[in-house]
Amino acid sequence: MKNITLLPGWALAPENMQPLREALLERLPGINVDILPLPTIQLSSLETDLSSLAQQIKPGVLIGWSLGGMLAVQLHRRFPEHFAQVATLAANACFVERKSWAAAMSTETFKAFYNDYRDAPDKTLKRFGLLVAQGSAEARQLAKQLTWDKLDPEQRLHGLAVLGMLDNRVALSRPTQPMLHCLGALDALVPEQAAQAIAALHDGSQVAVHAQAGHALPLEQPLWLAEQIAGWLERRHA
Repeated sequence: MKNITLLPGWALAPENMQPLREALLERLPGINVDILPLPTIQLSSLETDLSSLAQQIKPGVLIGWSLGGMLAVQLHRRFPEHFAQVATLAANACFVERKSWAAAMSTETFKAFYNDYRDAPDKTLKRFGLLVAQGSAEARQLAKQLTWDKLDPEQRLHGLAVLGMLDNRVALSRPTQPMLHCLGALDALVPEQAAQAIAALHDGSQVAVHAQAGHALPLEQPLWLAEQIAGWLERRHA
């Protein structure tokens, strides 16, 4: 456990993960903690894109926020020898509801958001920021603190399509090693019921829920997250 890599969520810059990085460095002295931006990904080249991303990441612990968490699970499934230990932050098994996965965003809501972003990206991104911050006691201030990645609207739209199509239920139910899943009970993008549904997929994995946090866990609750992650890793290596 020498390297930890953090992956941000859709459209979010690596800088948003800095509070968590600092908390992890304080809680786990001697550990190297990197933050990587999410690359351009699209459904038509997902396998190649994931392989390329894997080559950029040092073997070790992989921690992803939202879409970053879903991609971390996919990387664990493909490269378990490099990313044996994965923690997800505010990430669902399926971001969009499925016939047998109701604890997710409705298909209609996701399609409307996708179309809105395609037609008015700047306006929709601002609204997305408010959704990310929702649940925080200082939601509007938190939304203003969010920084966006350097991808262009078309690249982000491809990533949004991947977010809508990923289905991690099989990967979460059969991990090479148990995972950690941290969620916020007030999350406007991942329903609170997802925590119980995710926990039911694998008995050995751990699910932690912060009762007063929303989707912006790395910014809202970095100390709590660092304690959850460090405690989980220490138990795994005890």
